[in-house]
Amino acid sequence: MQFARNALVAGGTGLVGTELLKLLAVERRYGRITSLVRRKTVSAGRVDNRVVSFDDLDRSELPGVDDAYCCLGTTRRVAGSDDAFRKVDFDYVLAYARAAHRAGAVRFLLVSGTGANVESRFLYTRVKGQVEAAVTTLGFHVVGVVRPSFLIGRRAKARGRETAAIVLSRAITPIMVGPLRRFRPIEARTVAAGLIHLAFNAPEGVSVLSSEEIVSALQSAHVDDALAVHDTVQPNNFEQSN
Repeated sequence: MQFARNALVAGGTGLVGTELLKLLAVERRYGRITSLVRRKTVSAGRVDNRVVSFDDLDRSELPGVDDAYCCLGTTRRVAGSDDAFRKVDFDYVLAYARAAHRAGAVRFLLVSGTGANVESRFLYTRVKGQVEAAVTTLGFHVVGVVRPSFLIGRRAKARGRETAAIVLSRAITPIMVGPLRRFRPIEARTVAAGLIHLAFNAPEGVSVLSSEEIVSALQSAHVDDALAVHDTVQPNNFEQSN
């Protein structure tokens, strides 16, 4: 049997990345799945780990790839400074995107964040918006972006404030309606499934999905109900960005 695509993943040890690798490992539309890691670790299933230096990605040669998934990201608090946060969420992401494009990737699937905007006065959302804009200039046929709200899942290292926010958001989810719907919590596994859905269904150009739209797209495609989040929404079309 000949497989049509090869997948490359950066950020596979994070919350969404871990779930993404689990899904890709059983995704038969891919023949090879490579995960870029900073240190040697045990591979899961069909996933092949490749140790790289993210500081040297612009000088790295990656294996041939069709779809490049990017789940890289941190927070200002974890990073320790504005510059350190930007290094991960902008510099590393952009370097990875360039390297993936050189390796033949035609689709780039990116985990961003709610409120991403190049003109935002907040560091997190401004950098997310800037990196979204930057990767769209590299020549990929398809750029698929997901902008999840609060992520639900088990992290290797719990983030105290984030955990408290998730508990609170879960409690008030029933009253989060109208404009507040986009802030409802979403399972990391659902976000990962949304990335794969974009890889195989997004039209040429740039497509952006909010948490609400990820759920809608998966429901419309009849993806496994086990991926559903704490909400039920009506089917919605991709939001395309020019």
